[in-house]
Amino acid sequence: MQNILIIVSIVIPIYFITVFIFDLLLRGFAPFIPSRPWVIDEIMSELELGNKNKKFIALSTGRSGFMYALEKKYPEAEIIGIEPSFFPFLVSKLQVFLRHTNIKVYFKKIRYVDVRNADFVYSHLYPDKMEGLGPKLKFECKTGAKVVSTGFNIAHLKSYKIVELTDRKGRLDFLSKNQKLFQRRSKKYKKEKKAFFYEI
Repeated sequence: MQNILIIVSIVIPIYFITVFIFDLLLRGFAPFIPSRPWVIDEIMSELELGNKNKKFIALSTGRSGFMYALEKKYPEAEIIGIEPSFFPFLVSKLQVFLRHTNIKVYFKKIRYVDVRNADFVYSHLYPDKMEGLGPKLKFECKTGAKVVSTGFNIAHLKSYKIVELTDRKGRLDFLSKNQKLFQRRSKKYKKEKKAFFYEI
């Protein structure tokens, strides 16, 4: 038990320092796109998934905040996170381990994800990871399945609702005022401050 506590006391600070560095260098840009708490709250307030046992799939887990919100609201649901980028996958796995949650996280390419039995699919992906996602969801998802995409519209799907997300400051005012300094890999895409809701 003492060894476990020692390991946890070492791992947790390393984890938070690493997350801070990635937030600093890649804030809001692929492959690490943290969902801010207020964004998660706004999307959750718009979800209408019913109260039955459900299967939820999150495409791109980040730090797993959205999956924890789903688990809190739907404790009986089966929640699966799919992360196509290795570092966020490791972060999510660590989060799941430390929280002793029933959420499952897998390192997998999006095209290999089985969404046939999903009641809800959440996409937190950049367009270069979304290629073919729209046709895949239309072909594989069952009728009535709900889909939400944060930041980018999913091609080939028609949204029934678009929610404007609150624009709040990041962790440091410096970052909020000087985002251009950190746009090394972001010039290709301009992330919209919207959530797109779909029904298959």
